[in-house]
Amino acid sequence: MKLSYSKKELEDIGNKVIDWCIDEFGLSKHYEHYPYVEIDMFEENPMGEFIRDNNEIIIYPKAMENMDDFVSTVIHEYTHYMQSPSWYTRYANRKTELSAEEFATYLFEGESSLDHPYEIQAEQIATNNYIQCKNNILK
Repeated sequence: MKLSYSKKELEDIGNKVIDWCIDEFGLSKHYEHYPYVEIDMFEENPMGEFIRDNNEIIIYPKAMENMDDFVSTVIHEYTHYMQSPSWYTRYANRKTELSAEEFATYLFEGESSLDHPYEIQAEQIATNNYIQCKNNILK
């Protein structure tokens, strides 16, 4: 079963999730405004992303099975909005500092984004909060 809502419905729900996140977690000290939510009804992967340069959360509903995925993804991306951009980039850039053997292993085996500490944190926060958020906003 794929998520089946109109773009307008998902924008409204996405904005309610953002409002819930603001109440629950506050605003980021790294940005002047809360993030804008964009719904992309065409892409199928990933579920969402936070674009730091635009302070924008893009959600891709075609990649989702249900409303739990949607709410969890918005919370996950909101967590990235709260995190330090310089620390996120610094950790991601460590790939350029790998030894030749480590780099070969990285190229051959790949790497899950979930080994990045900020990804782990965002996933934990989303997992721990999406049910409460969903129950609150979809009353």
